[in-house]
Amino acid sequence: MIILQNGRWRGFREARPPARVVHLDTASAGRGSVATLRAVAAHAELEAEVGGYVAQTEASPVIEEGRAALAALLGVESGGVAFTESASASVAALLSVWPVSEGDTVAVVPSEWGPNLAAFEGSGLRIASLPVNEDGTVDLAALRSFVGSTPPAFVHLTQVASHRPLVQPVALAASICRAAGVPLWVDAAQAIGHVDTASGADAVYATSRKWLTGPRGVGVLAVARPWWARLRIRVSALDLVGVTSADPPVRLLESREAHVAGRVGLANAVREYLSAEPSAVWERLAAVGKLTRSVLSGLDGWEVVGDADAPSAITALRPLRGQDVAEVRARLLSGHRIVTTAAHPARAPREMTSAYLRVSPHVDCAEDDLAMLRDALTRL
Repeated sequence: MIILQNGRWRGFREARPPARVVHLDTASAGRGSVATLRAVAAHAELEAEVGGYVAQTEASPVIEEGRAALAALLGVESGGVAFTESASASVAALLSVWPVSEGDTVAVVPSEWGPNLAAFEGSGLRIASLPVNEDGTVDLAALRSFVGSTPPAFVHLTQVASHRPLVQPVALAASICRAAGVPLWVDAAQAIGHVDTASGADAVYATSRKWLTGPRGVGVLAVARPWWARLRIRVSALDLVGVTSADPPVRLLESREAHVAGRVGLANAVREYLSAEPSAVWERLAAVGKLTRSVLSGLDGWEVVGDADAPSAITALRPLRGQDVAEVRARLLSGHRIVTTAAHPARAPREMTSAYLRVSPHVDCAEDDLAMLRDALTRL
């Protein structure tokens, strides 16, 4: 059997405060490193010493370094990156400035994240469903036909699904959409730090707190340069103070009342991620996911959902005996100190018909962690 917790990835665990639980819930919130936590705390202390806005100015080099690194990870120029409060805030910002109108169409696949669907419908957009392959990935031939014959206002893909191991081929989809003149938006909330996110999409958004293991309360929005001048950004005169014509318009999407300490922490988390070599992290997480699904396969009363070989560290278990997944999740935590997620159908209402138990370990996952989970589920 593969030994997951080798020396290299053990260092990931040792760089963090000792865990009080078996943490198998990175897809909700990853465990930040001591260095990242200290960076956040140090900036918060600096705000108290010199004032919040002076502290923000002093932190600008660190924040801009983080912005440039995130731009490279998301495949845009650094001027096209804005910090937000969350992935959801990024969607709201995009919908408020993108050149779309009520009644326009957005094309999605059945596995689309539920809150995104709600945001689209709340903006008056019509939702069209794209055909998919048996595993749930978008049918690229059908996508080419769709955008060529009935082009929507934009195509939207969630690169890595929240509820099961499913990774969309966003780079290939971006190429098809670009050839048809149709913009592609990508939800990379579960993707950044997990898989390659430099897809060539027109708009990408993500969050700090999951696979990058940065602070909560920080999101990222990236827009490709060809769209900068087409954004319908409306800000107050006060927001324009100090802004010049040379400043990228995407920056105007940033909140003036921001969690700057969180941005500093995210910059540190990204620096650590890059030092670990992203391609090695992607490979490792794919291996963690495959082994997790292998260990949990055949578990009495549960069924592993989706493609066992998907390059995702997310695993989903479907209850076969009417188990209350929320109760199971609570009992795993209270009785066994194992953290997982109860993934309800609202996460993907066009695909899910029942709740799943989601398991999402990071690179430091040890075989003992998975054995403990299997044993605990057997006992429950």
